[in-house]
Amino acid sequence: MAQSTSSPAQQTPAQNPAPEQSAPAQAQPGAPTLQLHDLPAEPHTPTPAELAQQREQAALNAAMRLATTEARWGPDMDSPGLSIALAEVRRTKAAEGTQITYQITGSGFSPDDRLLLVRWPLNSPAQTLMDGIAFDAKGIAVCSAPSASAPAAPAQATPPEAGTSNAPAPPSGLSAAPKPNTGIESENALPPDCGATMAANQPVELQATAAPGEPIRVAVMAVDRKRGAAASTIPFPNASADKGCKLQVILEMKDAGLVLIDGTGFPPNTPLKLDAITGANTRELHPRANAEGHIVVPLLPVLTGAKGQTSGETTVRFAGVNRFPSLQTSATTPPAIDPDCAPSVTFPWGEGSYKTQ
Repeated sequence: MAQSTSSPAQQTPAQNPAPEQSAPAQAQPGAPTLQLHDLPAEPHTPTPAELAQQREQAALNAAMRLATTEARWGPDMDSPGLSIALAEVRRTKAAEGTQITYQITGSGFSPDDRLLLVRWPLNSPAQTLMDGIAFDAKGIAVCSAPSASAPAAPAQATPPEAGTSNAPAPPSGLSAAPKPNTGIESENALPPDCGATMAANQPVELQATAAPGEPIRVAVMAVDRKRGAAASTIPFPNASADKGCKLQVILEMKDAGLVLIDGTGFPPNTPLKLDAITGANTRELHPRANAEGHIVVPLLPVLTGAKGQTSGETTVRFAGVNRFPSLQTSATTPPAIDPDCAPSVTFPWGEGSYKTQ
């Protein structure tokens, strides 16, 4: 009996067809070949120590940026030909400390200038206090004639006699300590006109209290902020001098969260070494004196203490010339001679250390 011949399709059991696989992509001519070192790094979870180091570095970088701006506040910021200064008028004792009254003197400004008055207190952005400031013929900052939109200033009950130098100056209405802003002040914000609280040609008076080493910083500038001058003064310096060298601690934040170590009288163009000592810990600082022998170096006191320490007392002392090789030194450079001086200055820091005089 003849057997039927089955086709190959009939001889193969029925199966689900396998998915089609695409052929590997062909590399384009001239395209770069992926290498192992091109692969992204595996994610890394920072250790607690690395996180602490990152936070410390971030705080230090922020402090450096702030300190650089604060250290320049003054003549370095003046427009060509313009300058101002704070002239102390009187001191009176008050419950919150010694209240110091300043007037502002200036040179180089036009009698027609209408200027903004700016103050930069600790722990706050710079604040524009008022508009309409001008300088009179004696170079004293006064309130110019108020603009038409500004309300008239209240009349003085007993105006001082003309020509009397000992007559008390009327109050300016400026607060002794403006409240800190909650954010960066908008340049488009319109400050109050001085004519709202002051009489025309009345001297501008700024009242302030201060802790040791605290600077009082002010500036006057044009409304377009393209011209101006800045000044600062420290009513209660925290400084130490020895044989022509001087070190000074300048507060840049309340409770000495950030300070500037300012020094004068050192060898010009010389790398120096300072020791910041807190308890048993010593942290070295390495400023370089400029051509005038001046140094400015920021310091975060919390980094000088023991781990976890949140307050204390730090002493900064001059420790001589820094003899480590640097880009500014070479084998042919003669070694600098240590100056015969040893200034040292001490300051408290941490919560509760800010106390007005």
